[in-house]
Amino acid sequence: MNLSDITNGSAVFVDTNILLYARTGQSRQCQEFLRRCKDGKVTGMISELVVAEFCHRRMIQEFQSSGWAGSNPVRALSQNPDPVRKMSVYADDVRGLLGGELSWNPATQSDFFVALELQKQHGLMTNDSLILAVTRRLGLTEIATADSHFDPIAGLSVYKPDDLKV
Repeated sequence: MNLSDITNGSAVFVDTNILLYARTGQSRQCQEFLRRCKDGKVTGMISELVVAEFCHRRMIQEFQSSGWAGSNPVRALSQNPDPVRKMSVYADDVRGLLGGELSWNPATQSDFFVALELQKQHGLMTNDSLILAVTRRLGLTEIATADSHFDPIAGLSVYKPDDLKV
């Protein structure tokens, strides 16, 4: 299902990639979906997992856009933190996300136990299993993501952009 198929009044967990594709202009559908959240037509929910991943990936994107062309930007920044001190775009993006249109729902200790079981059941990686655990705890049945690994999960409606410019 497409992001535009999400009905008004729905509560949807929002995966990091939706935020990134909207922010980087790679998907108008992601941008429109977030506008609907901002306008209160849809309740978009995130957790600290999504915010942390968004922060990390935007930092790396900013570093790469500054001209760094190596194969391992995380390693480069870990070995030389000076560029991190000089970057600000990623931090502004995170501040905007935190003050914006999405509801914050932190993961709990119990979510981690549930996530371990979800990893076994569905073969999900850590962050995705935690996203699913938080989604379920909140009683949500809808997720906005560009990832296909949520597709086979029973009882979960998965909405994706189909206009990605990647």
